Amino acid sequence: MAFNWLTAAYAHRDWLGAWATILEPREKASLRLVRRASMSLLDRLGLRERFIRELRDDAWVIDPHDRIKRIATALGTAMLGGWVRNRIDREQVALQVRVLGSTGRQQALERANTLSALPFPLAGAWPLALTGATVPLRLGISCLAALLESEKSGARERFLLRFPADMSCELLLSPRQRDEALSIIYADDGAAAAA
Repeated sequence: MAFNWLTAAYAHRDWLGAWATILEPREKASLRLVRRASMSLLDRLGLRERFIRELRDDAWVIDPHDRIKRIATALGTAMLGGWVRNRIDREQVALQVRVLGSTGRQQALERANTLSALPFPLAGAWPLALTGATVPLRLGISCLAALLESEKSGARERFLLRFPADMSCELLLSPRQRDEALSIIYADDGAAAAA
């Protein structure tokens, strides 16, 4: 219910407009105020008539923010695996270490060796400039958003409300890439349950 109707409770400041300062601190805002801000946000985005009725493969969408960020970073790292495996000249390796860190670079290479689709973009390159340490998270958030394809539910739009407005980009994923992305999400489910 909170994901569908109390969007202002979890939305990033970028999306809240004038409500951002009124709702701070968020944890002390009354339910009535959060509800009014949420309805305003839903109206502005055209989401009042679109909502999730049932969760299936996309149940991860309501997971806590920290877990979503962890999954997104794992997905983004996997998606950069083809770049790590195929570009081994000195300058590219230095850039890869800046973007992924040495551990992330090794994880990306491992994913490129175990996955056949996700580490290799359909258009030859992912639509993000490979410039800084936020790239894996941004790419992973974009991938998660691409997995939420139903226009009727508004799930993609509600999901993206958690993050700054410029945090994601449009991605096109093949069916095989989607399957591999879901396998990473489900692997994290198993890791979270074991912990």
